[in-house]
Amino acid sequence: MANTMRRSREDLLRVLLDTATDLTALRDVEAVLQAIVRRTRAIVGADMAYISLNDPERGDTYIRQSDGVTTPAYRALRMPLGVGVLGQVATGLAPFQTSGYLTDTSVVHDPEVDEIVRAEAVETIMGAPLTVAGRVIGALIVAERRSRRFEPEEVSCVESIAKQAAVAIDNSLRFEEMARRTELLNVEHRRSAAELQLATRMLELDRRLLDAVMVSPDVDRVLTIGRGALDDDLYLRDASGGLLAATVDRRAAGADSDTGTDSDTGAVPEPGTAVAITAAAETLGTLHTGSVLDSDGRALMERVAVHAALALLFSRAEEDADLRGQHELVDDLLSGVDLPHDRLERRMRRWGLRSDDRLWCVALDVSFADGRRCRQVLRAAIGRTVMTVHDDHLCLLTASPGWEDGLRAAFDTRGWPLRAGSAGPVTAPRDLPDAHRRASLALGSLVTLGRDGVLDGEQLGMVHALLDLARAGGLPRSLTRAVDPLLDYDDERGTDLARTAFHYLETDGSVARVAELLHLHRNTVRQRLARIGILLGAGWDASPRRLETHLALHVRDAQVGLRRSGNPG
Repeated sequence: MANTMRRSREDLLRVLLDTATDLTALRDVEAVLQAIVRRTRAIVGADMAYISLNDPERGDTYIRQSDGVTTPAYRALRMPLGVGVLGQVATGLAPFQTSGYLTDTSVVHDPEVDEIVRAEAVETIMGAPLTVAGRVIGALIVAERRSRRFEPEEVSCVESIAKQAAVAIDNSLRFEEMARRTELLNVEHRRSAAELQLATRMLELDRRLLDAVMVSPDVDRVLTIGRGALDDDLYLRDASGGLLAATVDRRAAGADSDTGTDSDTGAVPEPGTAVAITAAAETLGTLHTGSVLDSDGRALMERVAVHAALALLFSRAEEDADLRGQHELVDDLLSGVDLPHDRLERRMRRWGLRSDDRLWCVALDVSFADGRRCRQVLRAAIGRTVMTVHDDHLCLLTASPGWEDGLRAAFDTRGWPLRAGSAGPVTAPRDLPDAHRRASLALGSLVTLGRDGVLDGEQLGMVHALLDLARAGGLPRSLTRAVDPLLDYDDERGTDLARTAFHYLETDGSVARVAELLHLHRNTVRQRLARIGILLGAGWDASPRRLETHLALHVRDAQVGLRRSGNPG
């Protein structure tokens, strides 16, 4: 099943790339539409597929291109919006499917349309709306001449193609319309020179943007081209407000120049002109300039926004495919299964790793941040790393010896709380499951204590094992119960009896050593020990109570740090 899903994802990515390639054929809208329905039908394995475009003036949607349809009446079908599956999907609400169209009472039926569907012998219909920049322009539909229930992955697949197709179709229709308008300007001379210049600029901008997207779907290149056309700096923020890209110095704009991610510092000017970056019903971000543009400038900026959306969609698809590969590799390495060496080597090499590398395992709490953004930061800060969400944390396997310094610097720069457990390095993949358990246990100890920092799993002892049990609900009573009278006394009077008792047990009952560690007179230490005996009762420092007291003090040490020396006064 995993291999089948992986292949379907790869097929989907290929279809998206092929659809983008069709953007180079903008002069032939019908060829673009035909390619989309043909690929959709093939990837879902349906009897037929077709694209409809909405006619706002007539209030209906009509089939523009189809593949696999046999009857002329079905190929020329027009459907009122809200009627049938096609009309319902074309309203843009959501994907929809039915396994028995003619008998489905949840569908609004039209007798004439039902006769056309019956003649085509269609039973199953499923589709997704085509939306771009918040506008519904039509629907992408697949159909079967048998009863079939499309799986969620197949529905998601058609929906993804529909998002990409909407951008391609919108580009094609816009290009066609712009070419027609330019031809009318040249022939009839009815438009002003300014309008002709704008149309020419938009055509040239579209051509350059398309070339940039086709060579490499890089949003930075799109913005650079847009900056040249608008003669104004451009800033692209994601849906949460983080700066994704800018045409000015990244540090000055508030982004980390090494990672390309928002550091939440620095000043980006208030938007002069802002345009939403959207794909289907999803807002990917906002593009804005540093100054207010006129109507011509805004029209050019909207073209940049459309191509920025296309570049972001491709980047996301590539990133998702990369994350799936990392997830599968990490799961295999942590499963303890003996993997074929050659195959493991090939898979690890994709992220700069080797099977004989010294690897550290890090369990990192990233619940405070956007997961996609955090992974981008970590990739740039650490390098030579695979990572995936594992249980309740982000699991990193890294071969970078300086991973901890890079991690601390990245988190400090952004003001993120750092809470991580680590283990390693290990020199063989078979040791990674144990390393992951130790790293997870270390992270669990920090969570239980409410402390930040990086804790090495090698430092874990019985205390941290007890803390892990407490986090899992295995120890219902307080782990410091044996010394709670000391802690209460210290809190009320500002004394340091808990630290004195801790060092006394740590030094095997040496008054002289405790005095040296705490910079106290020996008589002062004896007076404190006498007070401790009154509070805890006789025998607190002897078996069988000694072990319980010592463990409770170790838990307190893990919470607040009792090992530091010095007299609090």
